Amino acid sequence: MLASVLLAALPAATASQLQLPPLLGRHPVGTISLEFTDHSRTAPSTASNVTANSTEPRRLMVSVFYPTTNISIHSGNHSRAPYFSTATSAAAFDTYIGNATGLLTNLLTWAYEGTPIVPSNTSVLLFSHGLGSSRLLHTAFLEDLASRGWVVVAPDHPYDALYTEYPDGSFARMPNSALDDFPNELPGLVDIRVKDVQFIANLLKNGTLLPRLSSPPTIGILGHSLGGNTAAQAVANNTSTFPCGANFDGGIFGPVATTGLDQPFLQIGAANHNQTTDATFSNFWDVLKGFRREFTVNGTVHQSFMDLPVLRDTLGDDYPAELHNQSGTEPGSRLLEIETSLIDAFFRFCLTKTKPSDNLDQVAKNLSPDISAREMW
Repeated sequence: MLASVLLAALPAATASQLQLPPLLGRHPVGTISLEFTDHSRTAPSTASNVTANSTEPRRLMVSVFYPTTNISIHSGNHSRAPYFSTATSAAAFDTYIGNATGLLTNLLTWAYEGTPIVPSNTSVLLFSHGLGSSRLLHTAFLEDLASRGWVVVAPDHPYDALYTEYPDGSFARMPNSALDDFPNELPGLVDIRVKDVQFIANLLKNGTLLPRLSSPPTIGILGHSLGGNTAAQAVANNTSTFPCGANFDGGIFGPVATTGLDQPFLQIGAANHNQTTDATFSNFWDVLKGFRREFTVNGTVHQSFMDLPVLRDTLGDDYPAELHNQSGTEPGSRLLEIETSLIDAFFRFCLTKTKPSDNLDQVAKNLSPDISAREMW
């Protein structure tokens, strides 16, 4: 869960030599970062300080990745967005991940900043990051989903995100005390996160967040680690807003672990995380009453579902050998293909309803032997 173990001591490589894997979808991608303030809630956001006397409203930073066109990119003279939004942001992550400030500041994504959105449908995928992580550490995955035609919205959950920087230069950092009472802190954190994603969903539906969408979107929700638990609980709390969801390798606890779901839900686990090794996976499977699938991705560990394998392969021999066990053995580009193929097929079945469930099963079969499935083949 904690990102402090992710990328320590990245070396000083030449940024111009680095390149993320090419996008797998047919759409060029645009991106914007936006700030929204929920004035109905205050800033404290861990269970230990949620009752603190704070008058600061809760401020959320949101990254949006979306399909665009080459004409829009070139006519507006748009530039590719950096992997980290500012030098300050990269430097802040550097305090946790080693001496990589210059490298990470200059690493470019494939998404073009500020180019007009040209959605291929009126559906949106909302992504929730893991505890101690950041929306930024999923950039390669999110922009690849957008290249497949999805509008993808990813908020930071401030104060349980590793670091969140705002346009005015202020920032929110995960406090050292956030996990003093782990795991008893987690239900309170999930409750706050669910309120975050519901707030973002409301902005999408009333046209505040993406006014260029032609109609209020249908919204699918997915997440990694604690974000996957957030997705499950969000679907349980408001099925009309979130008709289906997906979880990357997060343990399932809280009310949804008992009540289960009638809605479609997708579980994707690391190689060492399944119903045999995690009772929450097994128990949750039993209370999933609607469409359900569970896939295990070989050669992965928990942090593999962040951008860590992509960054490892981008750096090549310069990647610290001592960190290889934090990223698994699956090549980063192949893992992106697995992740985005499964998510794309699942939400085209349960959200846009443009593909049957058999399509997801066939996509999964085509990805074997790199993945295995429960109760399918």
